[in-house]
Amino acid sequence: MILRAAKISSCRASVLIIVLWVAFGLVATAVYFAHSMSMELKAADNNVASMEADQAIEGAALYVSNILATRANMMMIPTPDNFRADAVKVGSAKFWLIGRDTNDLQTSSQGDHPVWGLVDECSKVNLNNANAAMLQNLPQMTVNLAAAMYDWGTTNTQPSVDGAKSETYSGLNPPYLCKNGPYESPEELRLVYGMNMDLLYGEDANMNGILDPNENDGITTPPYDNQDGILDPGVLEYVTVWSHESTMATNGSPRISVANTTALSSFVASNFPSLSHYFPATSTGTGSAGTTPTRGGGGATAAAGGTYSSVLQLYVQTGMSATEFQQIEPYLMNPSVVGLINVNTATATALACITNIGVNLAPQVLSYRQSNPPQAPSITWLVTALGDSSLASLVGPYVTPYSWQFTADVAAVGHDNRGYRRVRFVFDCSSGTPLIVYRQDLTYLGWALGKKLHDQLLADNTK
Repeated sequence: MILRAAKISSCRASVLIIVLWVAFGLVATAVYFAHSMSMELKAADNNVASMEADQAIEGAALYVSNILATRANMMMIPTPDNFRADAVKVGSAKFWLIGRDTNDLQTSSQGDHPVWGLVDECSKVNLNNANAAMLQNLPQMTVNLAAAMYDWGTTNTQPSVDGAKSETYSGLNPPYLCKNGPYESPEELRLVYGMNMDLLYGEDANMNGILDPNENDGITTPPYDNQDGILDPGVLEYVTVWSHESTMATNGSPRISVANTTALSSFVASNFPSLSHYFPATSTGTGSAGTTPTRGGGGATAAAGGTYSSVLQLYVQTGMSATEFQQIEPYLMNPSVVGLINVNTATATALACITNIGVNLAPQVLSYRQSNPPQAPSITWLVTALGDSSLASLVGPYVTPYSWQFTADVAAVGHDNRGYRRVRFVFDCSSGTPLIVYRQDLTYLGWALGKKLHDQLLADNTK
């Protein structure tokens, strides 16, 4: 009897253990699937946030297009004083427009977040219009690299002095050919012989125009930097392929090339008779001033018949006051309208690349512009800034006071500040209607809105 009772008790204990293990297994399975479903829910929520950020970026493109299309004066530079460029709400998402302070990029790099606004493409050096001498004044440039950059975009199959053509590229591993044609985007510089990532991006690995913590810690985290607390941007910060002017004035009439003195005199006589004495009738027809500007070059002296090589030279030689000249300035254009640098927005580095300004006079021009910001888009102040009217005439073929192409560098997050996305758009307004001519996804570069804003958004999520 006792033995039978012991067996029954042992059997019951075994059943209990089995039941407990089964229960434990069921609970573990339930917890596993609950955790899995929780992760799936979070993933789905993050996906929704990403979709919201994507739609916010599309909304930002429409927003910027409207800003550019509705400017009171199409020749004015749109600034954040006239529109909101940070934390713009689009449903549950919001976006920021990452800009640049072109008056002093290095000083602005010390801020807690990027400068908000649009980026003026005409404040940069056009790779398809600059010669090797101009390119040589870009950061950390060498004679050979500048020549190779020039050779990549020219149709000539023979290399320039110190340059590189297909014979050089054929010896690389893997081999490829020199393009021998215009650059289609600045990123093509990655293919140029002698170029590397450090030269292209400098310390600004995420291309947001400010010094982030990983860009000021030496070799601790990429990129390599010198820990001097000052942002050293790469070549990409200063070059473009999109800058060219519209041949139409804001009232829809054709702008007049200053080389066409007959049309110039007729226009002034008809529309600004009080200024017609500055433009006596000539018999030189449509002759150009000296040589029509070519890639990175051009005539800079007036021909004997009174024609002009640039708008700035016309201003200098007619002797008009700045107030008088600014009445007709919007209706005039240089003989060549491709690749002109906007001196009202260019950085010191871009100014240094302008022929006859160079590294010696660029700080002087920038300092004058900072102290005397132009009240209207005009080229007239440059004569005073240079302090030499003859030198201003030489600079004239390379500069403009106007911009027609702008970059909208859009970063966005969805609800709960998740789903980060970043896309760069280039808008061309030269036809009168803003058109997107380039689009590039920059999300892979990582967070670009600065550490302070990152921490702030993270704190908002924990409230």
